[in-house]
Amino acid sequence: MGLRSRRALGSFCRELASDTPSPGGGTASAAAGAMGASLLAMVCGITAKSKKHAKDAPALRKLEHRLQRLGDDLVALAARDAEAYDKVVVAIRKRRSKETAETVKGVEAALVSAAEVPMRTAKACIEVLELSRTVSGLGSKSASSDVGVAVLLANAGFNGAAMNVQINLEGLKNEARARRTARMLSAMEKRASKLARGALEDL
Repeated sequence: MGLRSRRALGSFCRELASDTPSPGGGTASAAAGAMGASLLAMVCGITAKSKKHAKDAPALRKLEHRLQRLGDDLVALAARDAEAYDKVVVAIRKRRSKETAETVKGVEAALVSAAEVPMRTAKACIEVLELSRTVSGLGSKSASSDVGVAVLLANAGFNGAAMNVQINLEGLKNEARARRTARMLSAMEKRASKLARGALEDL
């Protein structure tokens, strides 16, 4: 009980607040999604222990484990986002130092990776939103506010990740790839918005 990870949380927030550009918004977005997944896992665990919900316990435990894995994936993506940004900075510095076909390709490759990581974050956040509706239906009503906060966090994580995808697409030379990814992202934005709205209406 209580917040045992206060120091770790404080350390993470101070790292975000530092005067270096990474970790930044992409990392924070993945962290928001991870917190959303973790809250939903908590609701599943609490509800599964209740005798009142004994018949739903197997489904709740399955959901709990799936959400824990999603949370772990999003934590990993938080770290990868910062790494991807750092690689873009290094690639741009190399191109500025000496612009060659190789350094230009290096920037392009770094930007592709920097767009792919938040795209994976966005997809994971959508999965959290999808599962939130199931948790809302099975979970204890006394934990409805926790489900609501989880939905808001996952939606914020999605929107932040989408913003980071868009920013990196703007720098791509491969316009066909940029347009294709932008179309995918647009469809995902509509789905995320619908899921979040529906999940909050369920509460």
